[in-house]
Amino acid sequence: MEYIAEKLSNEMFLNGLITEHEKEIYCYAVQVWMEKTIGLVGVFLLSIIWKNCLETIFFLVYFSCIRGYTGGYHAKRFSGCFFSSIGIYTIYVKLICPILLKYQNINLLLLLISAFYVFIIGAFSHSNMGWSKEEYEKSKYAARIVVSIEVGSILLFFLLGIKQTYILYMSFGVILSTFLLLTIQ
Repeated sequence: MEYIAEKLSNEMFLNGLITEHEKEIYCYAVQVWMEKTIGLVGVFLLSIIWKNCLETIFFLVYFSCIRGYTGGYHAKRFSGCFFSSIGIYTIYVKLICPILLKYQNINLLLLLISAFYVFIIGAFSHSNMGWSKEEYEKSKYAARIVVSIEVGSILLFFLLGIKQTYILYMSFGVILSTFLLLTIQ
């Protein structure tokens, strides 16, 4: 990924689209975009195979909304992130979700514990994030708001009788984000 991103940003520089000073920034942005795209494609391919596309969209929306503010564990390399993401998603879909379908109260308990933890801790500034003190405080505040909105909406959907698998995948987004926050503490 890094090689392709470097080549692309160098071509942009040679074609006068960016300055030499901007090459490193564009290289990083292109690399991150490519890695995120490949990760999403991998998860979506599995969701197509397993026929849970809508559930996966719910998971990704809830996960990415909260994850952007909580911070937490990040793999050092793309390969580690990709394979751990695919592995965690597979374990959830094939092992954990079927159990939680039978024991919905356990899911709600895990969701509330996760929300409580995020509400108390807020966020963690991973060394790759490089947050200033002000950015860190803003992320903690935003994480608390987002977790409140997400848990509130999940509980509302639960009370309205929305399909249980949708609830489980939404909850998984919050729970996984909290788990990644916990692994760094």
